[in-house]
Amino acid sequence: MISAHAHDPDRGVAVEVGPGGALRDLTLDARALRLGPDLARAVLDLVDEATAKANARAAGALGDLADLGLGVPDRRADEVEDTTPTTWRV
Repeated sequence: MISAHAHDPDRGVAVEVGPGGALRDLTLDARALRLGPDLARAVLDLVDEATAKANARAAGALGDLADLGLGVPDRRADEVEDTTPTTWRV
């Protein structure tokens, strides 16, 4: 199963998603609950980050995923490239 994690230890939020951004796990600690209206943005930012990683992993294993609508957003591509194993790079 391909998935990816992202977390913000300062805000106490962690997520795990599959390719395409399907949320598999969400962890919030007491710090996260004090974020109030900023909690939603913190979660969505981490989902974006983890989705980019999961999509890149899936693309590495399966090839081009653009036809499935699972392309890595340009704004996250550089971050994902840093986490991609060198054996997957072209």
